[in-house]
Order: sequence, then C-alpha cells, then structure tokens
Amino acid sequence: MSESPSFKLDLSAARSAIAAIKGLDLPGASIEEIKDLLTPLFQSYGASAPRFQPGLRLFRVRSCEKPSSIRELSYPPAEAVGLGRVNRSGSPVLYCCTSREAPFFESRPPVAKTVAIVQWETTAPLLVNHVGYTRQAFDALGSARQQAGWGPQPAEFPSWDGNEEIAEFLARLFTQRVAKGEEHFYKLTVAVAEKLFADDLFDGLLYPTVAMRGNADNFAVKPRYADKHLRFLKAEFVRIAAERDFAYDITVLDTATELGSDGSILWSGRLDQWVLRNQGDELTVEVENGRWVARDARGNIVEPS
Repeated sequence: MSESPSFKLDLSAARSAIAAIKGLDLPGASIEEIKDLLTPLFQSYGASAPRFQPGLRLFRVRSCEKPSSIRELSYPPAEAVGLGRVNRSGSPVLYCCTSREAPFFESRPPVAKTVAIVQWETTAPLLVNHVGYTRQAFDALGSARQQAGWGPQPAEFPSWDGNEEIAEFLARLFTQRVAKGEEHFYKLTVAVAEKLFADDLFDGLLYPTVAMRGNADNFAVKPRYADKHLRFLKAEFVRIAAERDFAYDITVLDTATELGSDGSILWSGRLDQWVLRNQGDELTVEVENGRWVARDARGNIVEPS
C-alpha cells in the first residue's frame, strides 16, 4: 500500500482543469497551454514505473527501399520529425514495439510496398513511465487483454483520493484514435507524455498500441538510451503481399544478422536458415504464435542466421 503524498490533490481544481482541456479549441491551442492546464492533475499523481531488465526485444518497421545503414532504421533526424503521439515537431524519439507484428499496424504500409523490420535487444535496464493501462482504456480500445504488459493485472495506481480518476482521464486522452488530418489532437498526447517522462529519471514511455486495440505495447525510447543501450539482432527486408482483416501477409526478400564497423547492414542475400553446429544435433521446428520456432534437444530456442 502506497502512502498518501504530503501534498493533497485538489480534486475540484483537477476536475475543472479536465473540463477546460475538453473544451479547448485544439487547432489554436499550444502544447504549453495544455501542459499548464494539466498541472493540477499532476500535483500528487502517482504510478508504479516498470523497470525492464536487459534482454528486452524491441521491433521497428520502416517503409523504404532496402536500407544500407542501421541509422536508417533508428529514430529519424530532427529536421524530418513531425508532430507525433509522444513527440513535438523536431524532437525525435525511437518508436518501437514489443512484437514483430505490431509495427505493421502502426505504420500501415500499402500492398506491394517494401519495408524493413529491425530487431534490437536492450543491454541496460530500461526505466519507463506508462499511460493507457487502465480497464476503461482497454475497454474503449476493444482490447482482449486483461493485464498490463509487465504484471498480472491492469496497471496499479496508488489509491489516494483522486489518483485513479486522474489515471483514467490521462489514459483516455492518450489512447484516443487520431484520424488523418486531425493531427492537432497529438498536442494533447504530447503534453501528457512530456508531463510523464520528460524527467531524466525515465528512459522512455510505455503505452498500449492504439492501432492493435491495445493488444500489444509501444515504447517511445529517448535517443540517449537508444544510442547507447540497443544491440542489433536482425534486420529483414520484406514486401507486403496482402493486407487481411487484422493481418498482413509478407514476402521476405533478404535478411541480416550482422552490422559492419561503420553501422552498415550486412545483408546475407538469402532468407533465414537454421544452422546445425555439431554433427548429430537435431532441431524441432513448429509454429508458435503464428511463426516458425526451432528448439534444440534441451528445449532452448535456436535463432536462425
């Protein structure tokens, strides 16, 4: 049980701020104005921030021709960054997901388009704040999940007066669907994000994927962490063969599991294959969660190369 903060939330002021935010003329409002309105909500807001140990795998998809450098698959340069769910224009973050499939739904590449998929592994603890992991937010997204991505239930919030109410409002605000042409709604989510993870304490922000109805997780990772603590595992160059109801069919064109000393992607010129290192080794290959997985005689997963 968390202790109540020494500064008591003025719930009346918080509710007035929520009403003011809902009544904003967003196209004409600034992010700073929204952050000022959010201030009463954060005077005693609390949440349990998950700390992910090294070894977390993160995926990113980018629509492009075959990239030659890993920099092309990381966060974009500042001059190419527009307003996003977490970032202001000109302020890049690394958007990535915890599953290989989720980035396709975030980027929505058209059929016949080529895309690159990159997979990294974290090499240092990743401390993140989070938003969107509440029962009401899951219900609004139509999510099938019953728990947060790091525990056995929706995210827990200290139960002092008004805290859960604030958490629900922030979750609804942040996980709203934003249609093309309505990007001004991102001013709201950027203001919330900056209140939650701008502090140097945090390496990023965790939130459920809106495009996948909250059934997977997104990370917005700060560049300083991405530059130092992500280890390249694999890149795939694929073509979108078909888009079905909540699924993509892809054709893998090339793969890479190594980088050059200059960050160049060393494409293999072939598809994945499993290599038996010793005579007499055996692999058992079967479909798990929609993808082929190979295991050795001890049951350990063997990655293709």
